[in-house]
Amino acid sequence: MRLCILRPPDSVGPVERRLRGGAPLIVVKRSLNIFSAFAAIFCVWFVAASCAGANKAARSRRGAVPQSPAAYWETPQTHVETWAYDDGCSGGVGASAELARRWLTYAESSCGPNARKAQRDCHSRSTTYCLVMQYMDTEWQYDAAPVVPRSTSDSWWLHEPKPHQNRRIYTSDLGGGYLINQTNPQARTFFQSIVRSEYNEDDGLLMDWQSAILSAQLYYATCGCSTTNEIASNAALRASHQEMSAALSHVNGVPFMQVDNSLLVNPWLPSGLDMLNRAIGVVGLVIDGSPEQYGTLTPYYATLLDDLAYIDMRTTAFAVPLSRGNDGAQYELRSRRVQEATILLAYSPGHVVDWADLDHGSHDLAVWPEEGIYPTRPLQSMGVPGGAGCLLGMGVVCSTGGHNDLQVAPGVYRREFSACYDTGVLVGRCAVLMNSTSRPVTARSSWLKGSYRHEITLIGGVVQSGGKINLTGAAFNAGSTTIAPEDAILLAR
Repeated sequence: MRLCILRPPDSVGPVERRLRGGAPLIVVKRSLNIFSAFAAIFCVWFVAASCAGANKAARSRRGAVPQSPAAYWETPQTHVETWAYDDGCSGGVGASAELARRWLTYAESSCGPNARKAQRDCHSRSTTYCLVMQYMDTEWQYDAAPVVPRSTSDSWWLHEPKPHQNRRIYTSDLGGGYLINQTNPQARTFFQSIVRSEYNEDDGLLMDWQSAILSAQLYYATCGCSTTNEIASNAALRASHQEMSAALSHVNGVPFMQVDNSLLVNPWLPSGLDMLNRAIGVVGLVIDGSPEQYGTLTPYYATLLDDLAYIDMRTTAFAVPLSRGNDGAQYELRSRRVQEATILLAYSPGHVVDWADLDHGSHDLAVWPEEGIYPTRPLQSMGVPGGAGCLLGMGVVCSTGGHNDLQVAPGVYRREFSACYDTGVLVGRCAVLMNSTSRPVTARSSWLKGSYRHEITLIGGVVQSGGKINLTGAAFNAGSTTIAPEDAILLAR
């Protein structure tokens, strides 16, 4: 039985954790959204575009040097950068190595050190086809899946603030668990020994629960406290995460590539963008539950685009929008369109990775045929987001750049590309229209520079089960075609 524990995203409220593949639901914490549900305890260095598709260039498995993404706008790839479970228990069951190598950029392994499928699929002698990312939780220690011995000294654990500074911070979830003190050097050395002995051949780590703020880190603690005895500020919390990240290196001393599950899109909360630190290996951030969480669109879609634009324009890092959903759910096609639209609106090679985890209840490899749409030669792109208070957790939505550069009507966004490819085959112009509002909108010809006659439709499910796209699946007529609420359409010439 596999438990998956992922960090809380943005809003406030209880959540559920679930086991994929139809196993019983287990209540655990993962999102701060009362409607959020989540997945995975045994559930990430650079999104090298050379790993996309079937590129088989030999690279080192540890400490690979990132390549400049600039040329990839004009170099057709077989898919955008992708992420999915490929450990044989969370996902990838029955998926061949050839399928994984053809469709994956990042293969997450989250079923412990004995799960070797991602290694076999991604690594072959001196060739790296995709990057193996190992799930890690160096924060919450659960009795249901213990890693740190409970007998360790009190200094290994975080405690409630005064007057209860002798009580370890506890959660009743999963039968009980305690919060690890990342400022403790012995605790950091302990986790360093684990990654070196068990995951040294992996490329990177998905670092869960690296929350940017104490309210997120402590949301599920039974103490109801807002600080800890050892860590009393958000800045100190982030510093403790950085200390832990700096300790997680390969045997040869090269830092693991690390992707923190911590980027928040709620404009009232600090985003966590300052968690990026290439010097210690933190080169990516997951945006968990955005844009879609079990059929619900994030209410902060504009800020999601602004976060992505910031990473595109101001960093050498990448962001991973992670949408979640149940296999075969009524909302599945809409969630897939919204996820794909978001990727295309923000896409910049090496900066945006598509994680469409929309098949809970299935063990298939969760890569989708629409991820084979590779855009080049954009006609519109987001600039650096700006405005007083923008992205500072002050409740301010950026007033310049970012989402503003793609917005054609309130809450409606457009982006066009002069040349698009479907699994490496040139198909001509393509575009995306995204309606983040709660009402239907009619597409207008004034929104588009190019002319488009077709909506791209989605047929079937994941690639593993034979899913496909139809480039001429439905007619598109500017002035009459309607975009449903919180939905998107993909356009072809």
